[in-house]
Amino acid sequence: MIKSKSERHGSTGDRISALPDDLLHHVMSFLTPWEIVQTCLLSRRWRNVWVSARCLSIDSDQFSTLRQLKKFLDNLLLDRGYTALHTFWLRINFGIFYPDSIDDYCQIRPWVCHALRSNVQVLGIVHHGEILTIGNAFTSSYLKRLHLRNFDVDDWFVEKLFSGCPNLEELELICCFVNIIKFSSTKLQRLTVTTTDDRSISCLGFEDMVIDMPKLVSLDIKEVPDRNLYFVDVSSLETASVCIDESSFASSQVDCNVLSALSNVTSLRSLSLTVRHNVAIKVLERDVLRCATFNSLTTLSLGEWCLGSGCSSLLHLLQRSPKIQKLILHLTDVGASQCDHPEQHAVVVGDPTCSETQRPFNCENLKKIEINCPLGDKRIHVIVRILYENINSPTEINIMSH
Repeated sequence: MIKSKSERHGSTGDRISALPDDLLHHVMSFLTPWEIVQTCLLSRRWRNVWVSARCLSIDSDQFSTLRQLKKFLDNLLLDRGYTALHTFWLRINFGIFYPDSIDDYCQIRPWVCHALRSNVQVLGIVHHGEILTIGNAFTSSYLKRLHLRNFDVDDWFVEKLFSGCPNLEELELICCFVNIIKFSSTKLQRLTVTTTDDRSISCLGFEDMVIDMPKLVSLDIKEVPDRNLYFVDVSSLETASVCIDESSFASSQVDCNVLSALSNVTSLRSLSLTVRHNVAIKVLERDVLRCATFNSLTTLSLGEWCLGSGCSSLLHLLQRSPKIQKLILHLTDVGASQCDHPEQHAVVVGDPTCSETQRPFNCENLKKIEINCPLGDKRIHVIVRILYENINSPTEINIMSH
């Protein structure tokens, strides 16, 4: 009997096309939209599989003009209809070298609406042009994660977002103009907020930015101008990273509860706090004294703001962190340059007013201290001496110069 060519080579047919749709969709999640569409040429089996791809990532860098992008994406969404989507990312970066750009949210609104109507769970809109304002509310019971970059967000938007998307678990506002005084949600678990670098548009007038989110487990907020961060209910937090500078407070007399509120969170394991400029430092130094005990904190990362008055703020926090395992200190060139002269060291190490550090205390779980500092920083030996004089427990200290 004469065998066929496929039999002679031990072939059993197109094994890839025999895979189930879910696995083929997973393969497609690694492809660009152009490549996903081109899979229809592979075989009859693939002809309609691409239409139901569950992950779409559109990048304007793959198109020479906005018109080309619009034509491709309009046709793509028209062909696939409202088949369920899991992930939809839209990255738009038409810069000064392009003949056109996105300058109005209405230009991309139809694509976003299509994704929401397709029950998308992860939606990302990354825009690198002028700041866009979203003029309509997002409504979806399926949306779980929203990522926005370079948008104007205000209280109206977040209020409508949390009410219209009741199952939203993660919100990322990156390089946005944040005109918000209240974040309130009973479902959100992860919140990330960073603001635009263009401070010229951040003239809102100083107000509190209230965070009331009892289910929040992860918080990352960096330098929101004109907003004094104030916690109401963050009782589920496990990790928190906060960066505050002088633009956060109207004056050094403003009250802030960042540290004192977090000290009452029993689930908090990791805390990173960066404070820049004297105005903000004075505000936080007062808040440190109101701290209770960080009962679950194991990792603490601080900037050089905590080194004043003989490291009093640092020692105060360590004394109230009985389970601390790792301490990380980040020192800067600016701080090092202020201590170039020996007589200025007294500003750092002198501590005549800090009664709490007169007696050494135990941090029996603290096994590692990491100090990241400029090469030749003259403060290091002073800081190390203060730590050894005030902490009874044996601790490894690593100096990492840069």
